[in-house]
Amino acid sequence: MMEEHEGRPEMKREEQRSKGWTKPRRSFWWGAGLLALLVVIAVMWWKPWQSDRVTLTADAAAQSVLDQYPGEIVNSTLKDGTYIMQLRSETGLYDVQVDAVTATVNSIKRLESNPQAEEKTLWSREQIKTELLKQTDAELVSLELVEQQGSPVYLAVLKMKDNGREQWTIDPYNGEKQSSKTLEASSPDSTGEGTKTPFLSEKEAEQKALAKVPGEVDDIELRGTNSGNPYYLVEIDLDDGREAIVQVNAISGAIRSVTWDDDED
Repeated sequence: MMEEHEGRPEMKREEQRSKGWTKPRRSFWWGAGLLALLVVIAVMWWKPWQSDRVTLTADAAAQSVLDQYPGEIVNSTLKDGTYIMQLRSETGLYDVQVDAVTATVNSIKRLESNPQAEEKTLWSREQIKTELLKQTDAELVSLELVEQQGSPVYLAVLKMKDNGREQWTIDPYNGEKQSSKTLEASSPDSTGEGTKTPFLSEKEAEQKALAKVPGEVDDIELRGTNSGNPYYLVEIDLDDGREAIVQVNAISGAIRSVTWDDDED
């Protein structure tokens, strides 16, 4: 009985010491966790990593969009660092989302199409010729449809009244002159020795082709000016219903080939 009475006070002292240590430890960890949470909240609110990010004005962001997509900005709203714009162009109304700091277009989506937008149609060579006659009284030497920077254009070489030659770049959808330049001796119309060697005119190429295959010229087209090996393709209709395509060297006038388009063959 005495041993039991002597042991019990020791057990109580051990329990008291254990409880005395546990309570401060729990308080410490609760306090540290609360402090960490407050630090995280403060950092997220302050966002020190974005302190040097300057938000563009709505006009600056809109101008950046218009530089890439021609049209008109009809509405602009800033939300969470992104400008949400509505762009109206010839082809319809678009939703455009732009980074408010970098002006990067994050997404573009068409909201509605323009029912009045018509698919563009390339003008034929005859239409371009007719339009050129309205714009100038110079002699048309050659006319070729080529591709420049991913878009089609007509290149027309014209002999002016002073015998000089100009190259016009023509819009293939409306026949309007986009630009022009004077052809010098060092241009593609000349030889490597600097002696001017102009292309044959379409009329001269037709005469060369008709001398080889008599008939009626249906069409003529200049090709290969950018390759250094220019030539004319002359389509000739014969009285017996056949059609010949004569290839004429655009510089020398030599007949390079004759191809027959004959249903019976």
